[in-house]
Amino acid sequence: FTADELQRTKFPSRVSDDLDLDPCKSDLVMGDIAMSRETYRRRSRQAKTGTGFTLTDRGPRFHRQRRRHRHRERAGKNRRRTRAATARPERLWDHAVIPYEIEANFSGDHRALFKQAMRHWENHTCIKFVERGFEHQHYIVFTERPCGCCSFVGKRGNGAQAISIGKNCDKFGIVVHELGHVVGFWHEHTRPDRDAHVDIVNKNIMTGQEYNFNKLTDEEVNSLGLAYDFESIMHYARNTFSKNTHLDTILPQEDNASKRRPEIGQRVRLSQGDISQTNKLYKCPSCGRTLLEPNGLVSSPELVNSVTPPAEGEHCEWRITATHGERIVLNVTELDIYESDNCETDYIEVRDGYWHKSPLLGRYCGTGRIPEMLLSTGYRLLIVYRTSSNQNGHIGFRAYYEAVCGGDVDQEEGVLQSPNYPDDYRPNKECVWKITVPVNYQVALKFQSFEVENHDNCVYDYLEVRDGHDAGSPLLGKFCGYRTPDDQRSSSNKMLVKFVSDSSVNKPGFSATFMKEYDECQKPDHGCDHECVNTLGGYRCECNIGYELHSDGKKCEDACGGVIEASNGTITSPSFPDLYPSNKNCIWEIVASPQYRITLNFTHFDLEGNNQDCEYDKVDIHSKMGDNTVRKHGLFCGSYLPPIITSEGNSLRIEFSSDNSVQKSGFAAVFLTDKDECAHSNGGCQHICKNTVGSYSCACQNGFVLHPNRHDCKEGTCTHQISAPLGEINSPNYPDSYPSRKDCAWLFTTTPGHRLKLIFNDFELEPHQECAYDHISLYDGDSTDAPTLGRFCGAKVPHPILSTTNRMYMVFKSDASVQRKGFRAAHSTACGGRLLATGRTVEHLYSHAKYGDQNYENKEDCDWLVEAEAGRVRLRFLTFELEHEQDCSYDYVELFDGYDDSAMPLGKFCGNQLPGEFTSSSGSLLLRFRSDDNINAKGFSAAYSAVDVGEDSATAAVPSVPEVRTVSSSHQRDRKLRLHRH
Repeated sequence: FTADELQRTKFPSRVSDDLDLDPCKSDLVMGDIAMSRETYRRRSRQAKTGTGFTLTDRGPRFHRQRRRHRHRERAGKNRRRTRAATARPERLWDHAVIPYEIEANFSGDHRALFKQAMRHWENHTCIKFVERGFEHQHYIVFTERPCGCCSFVGKRGNGAQAISIGKNCDKFGIVVHELGHVVGFWHEHTRPDRDAHVDIVNKNIMTGQEYNFNKLTDEEVNSLGLAYDFESIMHYARNTFSKNTHLDTILPQEDNASKRRPEIGQRVRLSQGDISQTNKLYKCPSCGRTLLEPNGLVSSPELVNSVTPPAEGEHCEWRITATHGERIVLNVTELDIYESDNCETDYIEVRDGYWHKSPLLGRYCGTGRIPEMLLSTGYRLLIVYRTSSNQNGHIGFRAYYEAVCGGDVDQEEGVLQSPNYPDDYRPNKECVWKITVPVNYQVALKFQSFEVENHDNCVYDYLEVRDGHDAGSPLLGKFCGYRTPDDQRSSSNKMLVKFVSDSSVNKPGFSATFMKEYDECQKPDHGCDHECVNTLGGYRCECNIGYELHSDGKKCEDACGGVIEASNGTITSPSFPDLYPSNKNCIWEIVASPQYRITLNFTHFDLEGNNQDCEYDKVDIHSKMGDNTVRKHGLFCGSYLPPIITSEGNSLRIEFSSDNSVQKSGFAAVFLTDKDECAHSNGGCQHICKNTVGSYSCACQNGFVLHPNRHDCKEGTCTHQISAPLGEINSPNYPDSYPSRKDCAWLFTTTPGHRLKLIFNDFELEPHQECAYDHISLYDGDSTDAPTLGRFCGAKVPHPILSTTNRMYMVFKSDASVQRKGFRAAHSTACGGRLLATGRTVEHLYSHAKYGDQNYENKEDCDWLVEAEAGRVRLRFLTFELEHEQDCSYDYVELFDGYDDSAMPLGKFCGNQLPGEFTSSSGSLLLRFRSDDNINAKGFSAAYSAVDVGEDSATAAVPSVPEVRTVSSSHQRDRKLRLHRH
């Protein structure tokens, strides 16, 4: 892009779709639970209203600020007896199906461990963990992040979401525990009713970890009607986050019967309470189960228990799960089900997969009509048994199933596993798979894990791979032992894979993926700019030296970074305006001629993070000085444009870095070099030389004014009018001694509705008990006629000075003798305060001091008490634009008809609709403005005055009940800063 294109074009902001792939970046972590901002805010509101304990932010290592889409949550109307299960239905996984992926960096042992943990959940509940397919929009990803073991509670609903299994977390019980969070469970000890069952010993908790023991509220957890579960795998241990392992942080209360304290914190298995809780939460059928055995019987409850079916009928599900590479044979041996039309009401239904949308293999009813043997195409089979009241007198059905391995496999890709994987394979098994992929392709086989009984010649247990379908086809390899075999590839579209086990010594076996393979690089449409490299099951693009791969994975672009010696030009993040790549680090060093300076202007800026932390993606800018020292200009991230930056020397260093998740559109900047006229003889200036783009200017020290020749300085008057929202002032000639016989004045003015604050950072005047000699005097208004705020001298620093109005006047006087260093002070603004409404004029107030120039800041906390000189207060909003939220819980304005918030509320407002006009019922009105810690908008302005008690105020009627008004707003400022030569 040219400089002109960058300054004329408005590029859209973009963000990658992996917001929940790094739990470490969540807004908060409670133990191993990652929380989104919506949960954090809701809990913060609950804490303020007394419905729960305060949930504190994480320490610096984990605390994050991120903008997220937020939804409105409402608590139930009635308080409930609670278990620590999510109360939010949108957090439950649809149909109890949890799709998953496992990142490629995990070893075969880790993959086996994860699958064992998932099978443990499946074995006891109706939860179904399935490999993620294209049809699955929301799914979990097993990953390893710096936060160690952590995950979100329930389904996030933003696509992929991470379950992080870090080092020392790769234990069966811990993975089962983390999956419990994924399913939708909080920690058991955070239930609202936990104080009736356990005691929290706060003095023993590690400093900074207290928030892990906060209670949840009824808004977060569901009732389910189950008792507190000391044995839950979701319960903390007695010494979790303890200052010392022998000190208790959670102490179970004694059982009334046994007088013993229950054990807590087991990480071995799901408790019976965990199982019951899950089945209730997901409304699992009351009969049936998940079957993981290689064979077995399936019978209706009437046959098993010889009982009369319930009057309302039965609903049972059996979920049969084998291993990849196996299929399931089902033989129905008995059938006695009430025969309805088309088997609509009473039936046994068999589906070729894991859920109700899987292909139907058959639906059966009637008596004695035994269906033929059914065979699944994959490794899962679902049996559904439904009856009505008509079933009375019938005995149901009985069926036998068996998992069989091997067979013809006509698929483009899939998975093969030894029987019973990841547990030990069974003895005396022989499985032969004949894989066929489309013509003109090869078959590729890639192993994830491999552990088969070892022998030098593989004569006991082994895996055999052949280049074709026949037993006599060329042998590609015969494998056993513990070394993962290399990738295998056939010469045609056929491959034979044979697994054999003998009668002794069983091992976990193998897991492998197969896929169709061909050399994509031979086709002209591979899309690579430079080099195409064929890989197993795919290909990748590479770039020539001096270039790097675009974030689209195909185009090549100039490598980022490098030394730039041009007098002007542009810099953009890699792949701009598309998403920049992850894990990128680029360093540009712009070098100008000696005595020249570099000015950098950002025209687009959109990086992950915020302007406070910049912990993820960032731009770091330094000036490089002649003595090889550097001076930092700033660290930038987020979506606000950095200020225009001018180097302090002739070299400017710009470093961009991104982490491994959440990419955005990046940045673009233009730069130019300009001669620093101040570098030689101070530019001819007597006091201060200020370099500007294309020119320079002279300035004088405090107490002096510029001579008409624009270079020299002469002593001037000492009167100052200051309207900037913040800045510094100092005595004449500071830090040298101030002159004698000096009389100076400062008039500070800020935005109406705001006050002025003055903080002295250095103070040294001639001392006197009554400050009769050298002194400063401050007044609460625009002249010495206003009420005095103080008179100060000597060496004691005055206390901070705060005005009550938007004007403050300060006077400094020195006599003929004894001069000292003087003073230095910082002035700023403070919102809120008392405002006087008169009937003579209409006054104004604004949400923040920089209204009209910038959005309001985070965490504004302002109260204005408007009092009528006589009569009542009338207030009318002129402009209004705050962050939108349906309940106005984030940023809002609130009005009260009186002196404080105990008065009748007149309304709570957010969004961008004008609230209108209000008249108080007495002589005062309280206006409150609050903002949270992100997403800001333009703010508001209002006019107020006093009205007579008898004046008609029909147009300003006070609402009879508090109202909340919100309208969605999308405020965006467009800043275009251009660089011009003079």
